[in-house]
Amino acid sequence: MSSSEEAGLVKKAKKSFLQQLLKNKESADFGDFTIACGESHWKVHRIVVCLHSDYFRKACQSVFKEGESGVIQLKEENPVVIAKLIDYFYGFDYDDRVRGCGLNDSGDNSEYNTEDNTEDKNEDKNEDNSEDSQKQMTLQDQKPALNARMYVAGDKYDISGLKLLAKAKFSAALVDGWDKENLPEIIRFIYTNTLPSDRGLRDCLMPILIQHKRSLRADHTFMKVVETLLKFGRGTATN
Repeated sequence: MSSSEEAGLVKKAKKSFLQQLLKNKESADFGDFTIACGESHWKVHRIVVCLHSDYFRKACQSVFKEGESGVIQLKEENPVVIAKLIDYFYGFDYDDRVRGCGLNDSGDNSEYNTEDNTEDKNEDKNEDNSEDSQKQMTLQDQKPALNARMYVAGDKYDISGLKLLAKAKFSAALVDGWDKENLPEIIRFIYTNTLPSDRGLRDCLMPILIQHKRSLRADHTFMKVVETLLKFGRGTATN
């Protein structure tokens, strides 16, 4: 057997293993740990989550109550983010086409959906509140928001690979779905949920700010965010 054939077999075996790992995400077989967030619960495998994250590795140790009970409560998180986090644990990727993960969403993922027809399903609900309906973000609009949240989750739970993936997805979403209306809240979220030394998402913002600086300079809401929150001045993106 040649070295190239051997390498091909190894690659095929690795691919098969990852496929089986992803398949078992949907199964409770051998699941020995539960991640809970709100009303949502996911049965996972300690070995999988702990290999990804030192945060979960420590939580699973018997000296902590989570290690003894086999359950960790992530009460302050958005369930959509946790669902995507678990997708990453098992498949090294996540789908960023999703509703229910805007920066102001409460975190109830009971109706979250990655299909473009979600708008039809929520039509009656949106009609009950015209103001919310007008502010409803499209799937494309919510990609930057979700990816920003995933980046923050990667940082919080010490998952470097997730941070890198979320950064790439965030950057692509900004380019593909430029939306001046939602940009101030995205910037506000990033600058209030990441350390000043963490340039990941901030560096992704700069090309967009420079590219659209003329229209942004005329936007009062954007300028207010820049001047009162970000403190990086008019000279950074508007001169």
